[in-house]
Amino acid sequence: MNEENNEKLPPVEGDVESPAPVKPEKVELPAEFIAARASQATKTSWDSSSRPGKWSTIGCGLGIVVLVSALFAGSSLLRKTVWAGYSGTGARLVANLPGDLPPGERMRLTRNIDRFTAMIKLQKDPYEAMGEYQRLAREAMEDHVISRDEVEEINLYLEEQLGEATGSVPYSMP
Repeated sequence: MNEENNEKLPPVEGDVESPAPVKPEKVELPAEFIAARASQATKTSWDSSSRPGKWSTIGCGLGIVVLVSALFAGSSLLRKTVWAGYSGTGARLVANLPGDLPPGERMRLTRNIDRFTAMIKLQKDPYEAMGEYQRLAREAMEDHVISRDEVEEINLYLEEQLGEATGSVPYSMP
């Protein structure tokens, strides 16, 4: 097959061997450049530059992503914790009501707590009203005995808060 190709090629004239590669001449650098380069080499080595490596950059990027994720998770967890504490306060308050409290007063308090919960869920920033309610409930449960006066005080506070929010609070929770 090579012979067939060689027959089709035109004949080569002259020296068939390729000439030896020519070595380039060595370039002389100016003395100022050599002196500046030598002083720079004594300060820091060219190989040990202060640039961060690829893995440092990737590690810092991942660290930032983890911190931002932790921030979002923490804020969500805090919100859920506050609402869980609020729900627990209402449940403990109703559970610790005195046994001689008339059923109408017990139902009034339960209804007011349900309506108050519905109202603060509709608010953009419910934490001030929620905190005042929790303070009243904690004070009432402090001695583990809730009096009728304390129940009335909590009912009055809840009804006062509900009176300010006209029309947007359902009468009872579904």
